[in-house]
Amino acid sequence: MRPHRLFVAAAILLALAHLVGRWFAQPLLPAAQALAWCALAGAALAAPDLPRRARYGLAVAGLAVAVALRPGSGERQFLWVGEPPVEPGWTGDRLLWGVAGIGLAVAVSALPRRAPDRRRTAVAVALAGLAGLLAVFRDSVALLPPYVLPPDAADVLPPYLVLVTLALVALVRSGSVSVTLGLGLAAVAALGVAPPAWPAGGAPGPGLVFYSVEAYQVGTTAGGIWADLLGFVAAALVLGGCRWAHRVRTRAHGAARPGS
Repeated sequence: MRPHRLFVAAAILLALAHLVGRWFAQPLLPAAQALAWCALAGAALAAPDLPRRARYGLAVAGLAVAVALRPGSGERQFLWVGEPPVEPGWTGDRLLWGVAGIGLAVAVSALPRRAPDRRRTAVAVALAGLAGLLAVFRDSVALLPPYVLPPDAADVLPPYLVLVTLALVALVRSGSVSVTLGLGLAAVAALGVAPPAWPAGGAPGPGLVFYSVEAYQVGTTAGGIWADLLGFVAAALVLGGCRWAHRVRTRAHGAARPGS
């Protein structure tokens, strides 16, 4: 089996382990999420049909996300639920998320160019308008309980806007639907519009309530398990879209079909 397939299989298994642990608030492997992103970075490095810039850009982005989501980051073991908590949509050091954004920008810049197309431009304009409306009305879109406020705009809007911009650039530049969709899903996860998942038993009543770290993260992180799921799906779409775009360009130039 080729090395990149081993990395992909490991990423899938680790992602499933993380999601199952989040769903039941009983982590199977505390480092599963970070290790899944490391495996995705390895898959990008080992993929045989990626342009060099996309290869290293995606690997750097994956490793930066893995470090940002390392076990122990953002641990808190209590929550005063009488007041609405404000949690950032994306946890981790802001510098690491900036590095991840730079890596994604490098990967998008490596996508093959296509001739300008009015339909792609029109779709990009429509998507930009939809993204703007989603950012403006995110408070009403977020399916959150009344005592949990949506994330602060200062925390979620910068990564959201960066990801939306990269998605539009990918669409206009190369017409890659997979990369555009992946970056769009990552933007939705960053915005925190997915409904959170409280632990079994539902949300607690007012008062000072102590949680395990896992239960706190499941109950208060914007999006909860759904944001994590969107992140994994987005990564798979971006990686697959970059590979597919490079294959199409290679075949168009008459080269032999690369191995997979």
